[in-house]
Parts: sequence; C-alpha cells; structure tokens
Amino acid sequence: MTIMSKFLFSVFLFFLFFSVHAQKPKVVVLGVGHSTQLINFDQQPAVIRAFINKVDPAAICIERSPEEFSKNDFYEFTYEQQYVVVPYAKSIKKSLHPIDWLPEEMDMDLAFGIKNLEVPRFTRGNQGFLGFTVFTEKNDFEDGIYFADSKVYSEQIEKWYTKHPSKTSSDFPRRLFLYRTFLQAKRIEKVLENYSDKDTILVVIGSFHKNDIEKHLMESGYSIVQPSSFGEINRQDINENFRPEDAYAILSFNLLGMQSNLNKLNPKIIDHAFGHLQKDTSAEKEFFRIKYDLYLSKITSKQAIAYYQKLLTNTDDATAFTWNGVKDKSRIDSYFDLFGNLSFKKRIRLEIAREFRKMANEKMYRKEIELLSEGMNDYKKQMLMVYVQKYLM
Repeated sequence: MTIMSKFLFSVFLFFLFFSVHAQKPKVVVLGVGHSTQLINFDQQPAVIRAFINKVDPAAICIERSPEEFSKNDFYEFTYEQQYVVVPYAKSIKKSLHPIDWLPEEMDMDLAFGIKNLEVPRFTRGNQGFLGFTVFTEKNDFEDGIYFADSKVYSEQIEKWYTKHPSKTSSDFPRRLFLYRTFLQAKRIEKVLENYSDKDTILVVIGSFHKNDIEKHLMESGYSIVQPSSFGEINRQDINENFRPEDAYAILSFNLLGMQSNLNKLNPKIIDHAFGHLQKDTSAEKEFFRIKYDLYLSKITSKQAIAYYQKLLTNTDDATAFTWNGVKDKSRIDSYFDLFGNLSFKKRIRLEIAREFRKMANEKMYRKEIELLSEGMNDYKKQMLMVYVQKYLM
C-alpha cells in the first residue's frame, strides 16, 4: 500500500469512526409497572399518552421481542404496551421497535421444567407468577409516573441484582433477568444506530429493567435523559388524553377482577372513570354502576338482582364488553379476572348468581349457574366450575 493510499485509508477510518460516534441520540427510559395504569390514578393510560407528547420521541422501543411483535402477540399483563403505547404511537405516526428477548423453549424447560412461561395452569393462583394480576401494596396505588427515576427505587433493584440465593441451583431467575436485560440493551443500541443526535428515543419498559439498561447505554456513550425532567403531568393533560376505552378498562380491572375479590379497589380512579362516562347510556356502564353501588353498600343484593335482571332482559346477544384483557380465548379467565371470557349476558347472570349466594338462596344460585354453563364446551365448563367452587362458594 502506497503512502497516499495509507493516508486516504486513515482518513476514511477517521470519518467512519466520527460518523458512527457523532450520531448519538438521547434516550429516555420510562420504567413502568405492568398494568398499574388500571389501578393508579397518576399512572393511568392518559398519563402515558401525555408523557409521550411531552417527549415527542422520534421512535418508541417497547417490551416485546421482534418475533412475537410481528405476530401481534404480547404478554397478557402488559396493558401499557399493547393497549396504550402501541396504538397511540401508531395514531401519531411514531416508529415502534420491539426490543425484548425471550429464551428458547428448551432453555425454559431445562431451567423451570416449563416449555412456555406464558401459559398458565388449568386454573390460576390468587396471585404471583402465572396467577391473577393483583395489586396490594400502598406504592402500587400511590407512586407517580416517575417512580422508577428515584435513587431509592434504583438502589432496591440493584440489591436484587446482586443478591445471590443460598443455593446456586435457585439462581436462574436472577441470572436470566440480568441476561435478558443485557440483550434488551443491545437491541436498543441497534435501534439507536439508525437515529441522529437530533433525535430522542423513548423506551417504555418494566421498571426492573430500567437501571441496568441505562448503565449499559451510558457506558456505550449515549446520553440518558430522566423522564422526570419533562415535568409534571397535570389534570388538564390527563383529561385531554383520556379515552372512553380507558374508563371501561379501569372499571373492568377494579370491579370484575381478582382485585375486587380481595376488596382492594381504588375509588379515586373508579370515580374518575365514571366521570368521563357521564354522557354514556350504555348497558355496560349500567352494569358497572350496579357493581360499584354494591361495593359502596348503596344497594342491597335483592335490589342488585332486580337491576341485573332488568338489564339482562333489555340486552341483546351482540352486546360485548369494551375490554376484557383475554388473550387465550379457549379459557374462561383473563390475566386479572376469574370469569373474564364470559359474554356480557353470561356475566350478568354470573353476578345474579353471586348475589343469590350472598342471600343464601341456594336454589336460585344453582339455577343461575346451570343456565350460565349452557353451551360451553367441557374444557370451559370444568374451568368455570373450579372457579365457582373456589371463589363464589
């Protein structure tokens, strides 16, 4: 190679290096709680939309792997992803990038004895892994949208990262989580390579991943902007970004799910949802009003049955819930609701049965349950009866 060739090659390498390292977009990592948007007023769907507006990102990275995203397949419990971020990003024409990573079936089988970590058992547990999603801690109801930015929170996660269980054989969940987060960061980096220093990229991801991802990206030369730096999201922001479907999702999660079985509701967000449905005269709204009045002890079981029966008579078979959170339609449940996959009319009948049970009217209770199970296949009928025996009786 001649001196001139070496010189030109050196110049080429310099400019290549400069071009690669000059176009570093800013990154905002919003750590979220999965589905807390339905129980926490300050994290509700409208707040996330308002936050996206404040950031005005060039693109948004979401917590799902590319393979599943291409099939429109999401974790069932990530309400904020498939029901808020994805549709809103599409509506305002923001690019979406799936950046999660999943282990192979063989790896999951070796580690957990389960080939698919997203398939629950025949019936779910009260809560916990592959059980019903419920919220019981004070912070679940009260933390603001920027909770994952705090030093206290990041230190708590850091402790979890570094705490080894007493048995090495029990350490796979922690190791897997760290490896998964590492590959999430790598996928985010691949996305960032396509944007310039004029751009801001938003990552919406489970709060446990936030701290480690930020460290990785900072070490790679990227500038991290904390979500809290974009300022408070006020009531006007919330009202401007509220959608009717938000209201029905909030009411479903609070009044129909395991959350209500545990009597752990959030009246503030429920009242807020009803407030946005003032002009709504639908049967669905009336159904939720009956449920809420029962919770508030404004009506008796006898009165509720009368209201339900009138609603049942005036409702046609085409009436459906706005949102039920069901992913697997072969099941009777959803990720938060024992009976989430019942039709609207069958759900009314179930609630009638529930109130007869409270009144110790065993004959009418059993009659309603028999009517409820008509037309179901054996799989659904068996699942229904297990839940009825365990939770209604």
